[in-house]
Amino acid sequence: MDKLEAAKRTRVKGTGPRRDKLVIFKRLGYAPPYVVKELNKILDRHTHNDIGGDNYNITNTTDYDKSFGISKANDSYRQILLQKNALIDKDSVDEYTYNEWDAGYNLRYTRPFLDKYFSNTVRFRLSEMVGHHEIKWHIDTDTSVACRAQICLGTNDSVFQFKDRSGIHELKMRPGEMWFINTGWNHRVISGTTLRRTAVFSFHFDDVIEKTILYK
Repeated sequence: MDKLEAAKRTRVKGTGPRRDKLVIFKRLGYAPPYVVKELNKILDRHTHNDIGGDNYNITNTTDYDKSFGISKANDSYRQILLQKNALIDKDSVDEYTYNEWDAGYNLRYTRPFLDKYFSNTVRFRLSEMVGHHEIKWHIDTDTSVACRAQICLGTNDSVFQFKDRSGIHELKMRPGEMWFINTGWNHRVISGTTLRRTAVFSFHFDDVIEKTILYK
């Protein structure tokens, strides 16, 4: 079995509640302005893109052009990885191995803020998408395997769309808001005219402190 197929199989069924048991999206809380400022400062100071890099091998198990409409060759979308792979074996496709905070980035306020909501987070990264761009319809990981959350880092006119059995649902995030997003369902992101910046991270359902608000 190749790495791509192995990665797909690990995203289907885990020990947490399945996608249909949880809400499509739910606001978890608000990041204080100093947390938002701290994360934006990293994006301002560091212009590189970790997608496809040696330190971010999990992104090499996915065809980004085919799956997301994202080309690794241009600068329309980028990520900076803040939680790196803690294993010596960097070929791991397990998202939970990305649990070591990179000491090269100052996260004085961000980590204590996250500790109020989660006992553990993994693969915390910053994302930036230019205007007039789209991450096309796709499914990431079932919530039984891993849940996702995002923190909005700036005013933007982008739209998050989710498609479940009842139809299409839309989410527009405001600066500082932190949302659970059920990426077990088909979803896409469309940016308008402005730059879209978010912090994206994963967690196991057992590791969110307030679990009841995520159930339907």
